[in-house]
Amino acid sequence: MGPCGIIAAEKAAGKFTKVGSPNHIILFSDDGTPQEHGWIRAGEEDGTISQPANLYAGFAVFYAKQATTGAKYHAGMSTNHGSKIINLLGNLEDAIVAPVVSKSNVNDPGLWGNYKKK
Repeated sequence: MGPCGIIAAEKAAGKFTKVGSPNHIILFSDDGTPQEHGWIRAGEEDGTISQPANLYAGFAVFYAKQATTGAKYHAGMSTNHGSKIINLLGNLEDAIVAPVVSKSNVNDPGLWGNYKKK
């Protein structure tokens, strides 16, 4: 059940209160979707982890192209986009930063959930 289902269940049970209210049940999700940003702005959700889907997809293509040129990477390397290459269960991974989103940064245009195609 995602935040939408939890919010609905809290409302149906008469337990829902806005962020900062007495008896508020903390609600934190994991994706950073535009809908979750809306709940944070409305005071219905405390926060989320922004899983930058646009970066995951873009860098998957980047590394696939790099593989065709013979580029080599190793654990511990820093990237030019603020992450590090790590070893995860014997495989290299670009540990792209997944920031916490809260009321203080929910309007950051750099978050994938706020991305607007120009």
